[in-house]
Amino acid sequence: MRKRLMVASAVAAVAGLAVGAVAVAGPLSESSTSVLPSSSCGPVFYKGSGSPQYLIATDLPLQGAGRAQLLAMQQAVQFVLERQYKFKAGKFTVGYQGCDDSTAQTGAWDPAKCSSNARAYAAERTLLGVLGTFNSGCAKLIVPILNRAPGGAVAMVSSANTNVGLTHKAPWNSPGEPKIYYPTGVRNYTRVAASDDYQGPAAVALLQSKAFKLAQGRKFKPVTSVFIIHDNQTFGKGVAQAFQAKAKAKGLKVLGFVPWDAKATSYEAIGEQIKSSGAQSVYLGGIVCNNGVKLVKDLRAVVGPDVVFVGPDGWTPYSATLGAGSAAQGMYISYAGQPLERLGPAGKKFIAQFRAYAKIKGNMPPYAVYQAQAAQVLLDAIGRSNGTRASVVKELFKTNVKNGIMGTFRFDKNGDTVPFKWISFDQLRGQNGVPVFAVVEKVGK
Repeated sequence: MRKRLMVASAVAAVAGLAVGAVAVAGPLSESSTSVLPSSSCGPVFYKGSGSPQYLIATDLPLQGAGRAQLLAMQQAVQFVLERQYKFKAGKFTVGYQGCDDSTAQTGAWDPAKCSSNARAYAAERTLLGVLGTFNSGCAKLIVPILNRAPGGAVAMVSSANTNVGLTHKAPWNSPGEPKIYYPTGVRNYTRVAASDDYQGPAAVALLQSKAFKLAQGRKFKPVTSVFIIHDNQTFGKGVAQAFQAKAKAKGLKVLGFVPWDAKATSYEAIGEQIKSSGAQSVYLGGIVCNNGVKLVKDLRAVVGPDVVFVGPDGWTPYSATLGAGSAAQGMYISYAGQPLERLGPAGKKFIAQFRAYAKIKGNMPPYAVYQAQAAQVLLDAIGRSNGTRASVVKELFKTNVKNGIMGTFRFDKNGDTVPFKWISFDQLRGQNGVPVFAVVEKVGK
């Protein structure tokens, strides 16, 4: 039985906990060695005695518009490993390498890099787990390679992947999902983020909520229609399809569903389509790295200030989206987790300590916080294991977190968190994101 709970607020006073411009400068590895390829990965981060017995890695797109948030996510892993675990997981010593799945040319995740990184992870027998990826499309390339790794499938924990097909079925999934990612029949992938069959529909709930009315203030006009655009990538199209299905079910008129080309020099034509449709809102399924700043500027210039823009977590960090200037003001952006101001004691303690450790100025990126939770989950699984890849995977699926950074949760047989799914929304105002709405759904037992 499912029970839906709604939590809403339009309080600007808690804006300091939303994602904004992030300046990161913190402890770096003292090692110059690299076990994984230095072409993609930084040096081993380890300050224990001797050399670490085992290794964990992050796989993130470190080049492009989202760089600040991704660097903070790396530092969250360093903090957990150094300050909380003292470079030990149970009886094993553990080092860490941060790896890049992006290229300078694209400024975003790159399929070739994701695949080559995965092969390197699989081949390095001391690697017991990967924290990543950030982009679901990259995960779809890495997971099956790690699933067939020598010595057993490699454990993987993502704090940000939201595409449904990675773990379970949805009407819009690609053929064969999710089984095609697990050729050995063993599940080795988990995530602490809620999936897009929750994130997309939550945006419909936002548009029909009292919180949305309060956030709009005197400008408020009930939204009855929406035009959907997407970047035609795994994440963007998937979350747009989830939004579309819920919008139709809830009586929102869907007046368009079209892709945008990340390489286009102008998006005014799409803006004209939206304007001529008469849509009162636009759902932008995709990531800011796909020419998102230009897209938002061009659309706003054509449709005017009153059309409501809503997007998923691909529009974080807000510092990147705010590059669109006034065109981005008022945009609503979701992220797949609890609002940081609603975290319990463990979450609040982590944020305070991590802010000092990483010298973060401005607002705290939620995905850095969630990455810390993912790191704890992986290290705990390693600590309970016998040091083999197969044992780590087995222990990963036995995870049962009590009052952790992200609260209390466990993984179901698919690798998704239960019993709660959180989706949060901020509205861009000035140089900050102001929390306005959250949805939590209880699932399973």
